[in-house]
Amino acid sequence: MTAGRSVAIAFYPHHVEHLAPVCGMFDAPLLACDAPDMIAAVACYPGLDVRWMRGVGEHSPVRAIGQALRGLAPDVVYYSHLAGRPLLRNLFADGRGAPPRIVHCPHGFSEKRQDWAREVAFQDVALLPGRHALDQLVEFGVAPLLAYYVIGGNLRKLHYEAHRAFFDAVAARHGVVRDPARHTVLYAPTWNDRIGSSSLFAALEPLVRDLPAGHRLLVKPHPLSDRDAGTRARIDALCGGRRDVVVLRDCPLTMPFLALADSYVGDMSSLAYDYLAWQRPMVFLNQTAGSAADAAGSRLLACGMALAPANYGDVHAALARAAAVHATTHAAAQAALYAYTYEPGRSVADVRAALADVTSGPAPTWMDPRWAPRAAPARQDAGLG
Repeated sequence: MTAGRSVAIAFYPHHVEHLAPVCGMFDAPLLACDAPDMIAAVACYPGLDVRWMRGVGEHSPVRAIGQALRGLAPDVVYYSHLAGRPLLRNLFADGRGAPPRIVHCPHGFSEKRQDWAREVAFQDVALLPGRHALDQLVEFGVAPLLAYYVIGGNLRKLHYEAHRAFFDAVAARHGVVRDPARHTVLYAPTWNDRIGSSSLFAALEPLVRDLPAGHRLLVKPHPLSDRDAGTRARIDALCGGRRDVVVLRDCPLTMPFLALADSYVGDMSSLAYDYLAWQRPMVFLNQTAGSAADAAGSRLLACGMALAPANYGDVHAALARAAAVHATTHAAAQAALYAYTYEPGRSVADVRAALADVTSGPAPTWMDPRWAPRAAPARQDAGLG
């Protein structure tokens, strides 16, 4: 890579899913740590020019990660972590030259009620999927602080459609091909975050135990959940030895599995919003029901059958009910919410031109360390994890 171009940086394997389309759009290399799960992740995407940060990971000191990046002298950096301004300054600017423009590419959209989502408004440039994300920042009270943003639509789906043969072959290597003789259920829980959003072990047992004959269950744990050895062991104990259950590991890729699934079960994972595009039966597990983070107000729950934790044992019956009433009850709501979440009609060329335009000027003054030499000194050696 020569100086004065774009670069993407992935701190976690699932970030690759959201950065690969941007890398293809700008012919940008992907900077990644050389951890085994990251190596497995990049193999799932076509044409990536990967620049390995040897010996550097998400828990490395910020200055080590920043040094690896600044050696490429990029004008624009795309990333999917959500860092505050002091950390961005420490990572991407060193005071010896003009700092790069920073574009935040969100790793999915969700309505989970977490305060850190407000940080999107404090980025340099935010790549938002659609009006839903913008209205969420209005609801948080931070939309007026958003300096630059681009509405991108569903770039990952467009990327999948452009490389469908490649991605379907990756899915096949993970043991998943289209099987018209079986009904395929995809279970995609979110990770066990601070507000307890994940339904993983509360729902996985009845999903596996009561799986109807002629059905196939695809279990896609969140990559962060699956990093934990204890979690992996518990999943294996529930799913091991079942020929009708496939656990998807070391593969942050999502679109081919969504395309293959005849129905979907999940909680407040961002994959639920992606699956709306396929207009098929859905069941939502409201893991936070009755708590301060209750997802009952989410528009997502109008797009399928919703279950509280006490009723997870009825999940397959709920899937049957969702299929029976899908056309008359949920299809229109799914189409409307998908169009609200992912701006329709956005092409790769449109988004590329908009991003090129918005990043053509100088970086904001807060990115220049000379303006804030004492900002967050304690974070200088802190890792990202």
